[in-house]
Amino acid sequence: MPLDVIFEILVWLPAKSALRFKCICKEWYNLINSPTFIKLHLNKSLKPNSQHDCMLLWITSSTLCGVDDLYQPDKETKLNWPKDTVNDGDSVYFVGSCNGLVCFKIIRGREFPDYGIRRFLICNPTIRTFKSILPAMEMKWTHNIISCGFGYDSVHDDYKIVVTSCSLGVTNKYVFTYSLNTDLWSCSSTPTRVPTGRNWTINNSEAIYGNNNMLNYLVVSSEIEDLASDDYRIARYDVVSEKWRDDLSIPPVQVSKFHHFVQLEKLNGLLYLHVADVRVRSNEFWMMEEHDGSWKKMFTIPGDLYLHHLIARSKDGHRLLLIQYFHSERTLLFWYDQRDNTRTPFKLAETMPKDIGLYKLCIASLVAIPGGCSLTKLQQLEDGA
Repeated sequence: MPLDVIFEILVWLPAKSALRFKCICKEWYNLINSPTFIKLHLNKSLKPNSQHDCMLLWITSSTLCGVDDLYQPDKETKLNWPKDTVNDGDSVYFVGSCNGLVCFKIIRGREFPDYGIRRFLICNPTIRTFKSILPAMEMKWTHNIISCGFGYDSVHDDYKIVVTSCSLGVTNKYVFTYSLNTDLWSCSSTPTRVPTGRNWTINNSEAIYGNNNMLNYLVVSSEIEDLASDDYRIARYDVVSEKWRDDLSIPPVQVSKFHHFVQLEKLNGLLYLHVADVRVRSNEFWMMEEHDGSWKKMFTIPGDLYLHHLIARSKDGHRLLLIQYFHSERTLLFWYDQRDNTRTPFKLAETMPKDIGLYKLCIASLVAIPGGCSLTKLQQLEDGA
């Protein structure tokens, strides 16, 4: 069979299957490792109704865990943290993911004098590689006063970590940006584009990458006793130009400081806003269409599912994967079917964390981490280890 025909067949395979076919022969190995194949395979994976794998990852104290296929979670994978990167007393948190690469930050415990971010880790859980990144020496931070983001610069084919203050608005704020291509940190002091004359606080702990070269931060006015929707904005940072762009408004929802929970997230490549009302125990989900700032109300879910976090939507669009905030001593995940209000358990390990911030959805991809000099293979733990 001609190699170009083999190429067209292999590129439709899920990432895990493509990895296995690398062992067939040297020609196939070189083909699947080629930048052209990897980029085309990624583009197919990013399409809304792609049949390629979607992974669910979660963090425990000692391992990175996940299921290789969100829609058929029959096998869990446990990856040991790389040697000398996570120490006793450290905490690991997700920063973000894009194109199959996942960024983590490692926080030193409060009891240590060097409390704060110790390092970042970039990982591709599909091909089991990671890169360890130390923070810039000029950074004087703790994780209480900074916000991190991870995004893709499509112009320069680069991945970047962005670190900024949680307070935005009146004065210029320094922004630190790390480029994987150059393996260097840079610092800029460009002002934000949120409305001037007011102080703004980042509402989400981390930025949300919107697949349009923008990191998106939900910010809220820190000067208002009670809030309206106009007191929330979405500040946007362009990872290509490394500048702030015009901010966006949120949908015209009824919000208040003490009765509402507002969260910005991403679903199927598009930003969505989750607004929960404490008083009437309701959940509204609004989707931003085509990154242009216009919003469309997607759906509401019943009051008894109040403060459940939306992780994913099924390929047919009818089922939602929800995670319950608090339930006894363990986390509950289940598929909720909007058509008949039924719930199907999503069965995973008993050791899953209760903190919803320790879960991340990630596509399975063959994308290599730029900067091969520091790359190391992750070790997979055997069952029962």
